[in-house]
Amino acid sequence: MPKYKTLYCLCTAAVLLFLLSCSKDQKTNQQFIVATYSQVSVTNAAVGIGSLNFYVDNQQIQLSDSLSFGTTSFFNLLNNANPSGPLSGITPYVSITYGYRVLGFSASSVNNILASFKDYFEPGVYYSVFVADTLEYGQLQCVVLRDNLVQLDSGKAQIRFVNLSPDAPSMDLWAFPDAQSSAGYKLFSNRPFPVYDYNAVLGSQNFTTINSGPYYFAATQSGTFNRLLQGGLIIPNKSVVTIYSKGLLAGKGDQALDVGVIEYTH
Repeated sequence: MPKYKTLYCLCTAAVLLFLLSCSKDQKTNQQFIVATYSQVSVTNAAVGIGSLNFYVDNQQIQLSDSLSFGTTSFFNLLNNANPSGPLSGITPYVSITYGYRVLGFSASSVNNILASFKDYFEPGVYYSVFVADTLEYGQLQCVVLRDNLVQLDSGKAQIRFVNLSPDAPSMDLWAFPDAQSSAGYKLFSNRPFPVYDYNAVLGSQNFTTINSGPYYFAATQSGTFNRLLQGGLIIPNKSVVTIYSKGLLAGKGDQALDVGVIEYTH
C-alpha cells in the first residue's frame, strides 16, 4: 500500500507540473489585435483656392461635402469602413491604410495636383491635415498634426488653437468662461504660422482640457492686448474642438482674417 500511495503522489505532482507549464505557455503566447488603419481629418485653410479634391496614393477619396475654404470634411461612421477608437456618430476622420502614404490635393475644377506630401501614418493614430498658405505667398503647403484624443470626464472638453494665417503675427488665445469679458485667462501663448516652423507644428497639435460651457475667445497679437479675432463659442460636453485662424491680416471680403472651428463629440 505505501508504494501505491507514493506512486499516486508522484502522478499528482506530475499533473500539477504539466498544468503549471501549460499556464505559463498561455501567458507568454498572448496575441493582440493590431489596428491596420490610420484616421485622417482634412481641412481647407488655403486662401483663394476654392474647393479641393482629396487623394490618397493618387486615388481620389470621395468626400461627404465640398472641401471649400474654411471647411472640414466630416464622415458618417456607416460610410467609414474601418473606424477605430472612441468615435461615434459623425467624425472628421476617414480611414486610410497605415504606412507610407502620399496625400494630395487638387482644385475641384481641374485634376492637376496643387499640393502633395508623403508621410508615415501609424496604425490606430489620428491625424489632422490642414491645407494652408496661398499661391501668392508661395505654394500650397500641408500641415500635419498628430491628434492625441483621450476619453474625458463629464463636463470637460479638449481644445487647441492653430494659427493658419500666413501674413499674421504670432497669436495668443484668451478664454473668457461664461462669456464674461472680465474673467479671462490666457489659454495658449505664441502660436505662429506653423507651415515653415517644425516647433510651431509641435506646439499647435497639443490639446488642453477645459470645462465645457459658453466662452468668449479672443486672439491677440502675441505678448500684447491687440485683438485680432474674437467671438463667442459654446464648448459641448466631452467635445474635441480646434479653433484656427484663416484668411489674411491684410485681406478683404472673403479673404479677410477670420476664425474656423472644428468641433465634434466622441
